[in-house]
Amino acid sequence: MKTGNFLLTALALLLAVSVSASKIPTLNVIAIENNKALVAFENSKPTAVEVTVKSKKGEILYYKKSEVPVEDLRLVLDFQNLENGNYDVKLDFNNFTINREITIANSTITRVGEAERAFGPYYQFEDNLLKVSFLNNNQNSVLMDIYKEGKHVTTKRLGKEMCIQRVFDFSKLEAGQYDIRLTDNKHDYQFVVNR
Repeated sequence: MKTGNFLLTALALLLAVSVSASKIPTLNVIAIENNKALVAFENSKPTAVEVTVKSKKGEILYYKKSEVPVEDLRLVLDFQNLENGNYDVKLDFNNFTINREITIANSTITRVGEAERAFGPYYQFEDNLLKVSFLNNNQNSVLMDIYKEGKHVTTKRLGKEMCIQRVFDFSKLEAGQYDIRLTDNKHDYQFVVNR
């Protein structure tokens, strides 16, 4: 029975990916002049979006959140003051992320990497059980950290499988708010559980 449920879940995820593949949102980064680049996002329906430019050290160099849902977004960013190196241009919307790595040399974009798409985890908390599903496209090692009032409670290794599904029993934990952080070494996802 467990194998049957897993196969149904895997088929559902593949179907969801193939259906969304026909309407895949795009994120382009195009060098336009001197030290500037056009960052362009297009989607088939309006959605609230967040754009972030980060250094590989995790330093946020630029952040913008749309005030209203948009189908497309155009930004001109100036990279004049950035050091040589690699940076991430990331767009988040509807529990979905598109990331493009760029290389800067002498204040100019010299390379734009392929778009990497990732779905955020799905979670449900019911009857003291936390159910987590995560489509691990990159098959990286996935960890889940649980915190209560800023203090680390535990770390769970979720594995490297493409389709991760886990259930965690919270019945023996104290009542309160728990901050959950799920990471695959490339993306960090956070959500809150109230027990």
